[in-house]
Order: sequence, then C-alpha cells, then structure tokens
Amino acid sequence: MKKKLTEKKRTPKRRRTPITKRLTTATLIGVVAEDLGVTPDDVRETVMTTFDAMARAVASGHDVAITNFVTLRSHAVPRHTARNPQTSELMTVPTHRVVRLRVSDHLADAVRRRVRTVTIRKAPKGSKATGR
Repeated sequence: MKKKLTEKKRTPKRRRTPITKRLTTATLIGVVAEDLGVTPDDVRETVMTTFDAMARAVASGHDVAITNFVTLRSHAVPRHTARNPQTSELMTVPTHRVVRLRVSDHLADAVRRRVRTVTIRKAPKGSKATGR
C-alpha cells in the first residue's frame, strides 16, 4: 500500500503591519490582529493568556525562554546592606527574588544593525540561510 503524501498547509503570506510608535499591550493586540486579518477581540484573549502564562512561570521560579528573542529568569537576591537614598542611612535589605531578562544575540544583533524586518522564527531544517 502506498503512503499518501500529505501536502503541508501553508498560510498565505500577509504583509506585516509597520510599527510606528511605542508598542503597548493594546497596540500589540492591534498589530497582531491586523497581521492575521482578524478582529482585536479575537486576539486579546490569546495575547493576555500568553503573558499570564509567562508571568506564572517566572513567579513560580521557572525560566521562560523564547528562542531568538528573550529569556526571563527568577533570581534570588541574598540579604545585603544598602543605603537609603533619601536619608543616607544604612539598612538591611531582606532576601528577595527579582526577574532577570536576557536578550538573545539574534535580537541584539538585529537592533544593533537596525534590521526592521527581524523575525524570531527559526530557519527551516537543512536551510543554510540564517534568517538575519
């Protein structure tokens, strides 16, 4: 019996919406909706749920790594002495956790070179193109 070759589903290439101002959550939702050709209401829940999942992961002490974009890490800061900037008085800062953000080399290079068409998508397997 011959195997049926299934054709890979291809989404039509859409023109990307240019970013002309600061990208807030609301403008991000609008840009994604326009790029996908759907309404902002259809996109809002997906974007907010994605952000919520990332926040829950970091708050739980897990790393969030988005390839070719950014890594968020929960980092423990030990107790230390610091100076109060208002009174110059020494005080002890208790142990606490902070979020550390590391930008990928791919994104940092694109920003340095001002590549406005940057994408975080990986090149297809076997492709020699770097996608930069």
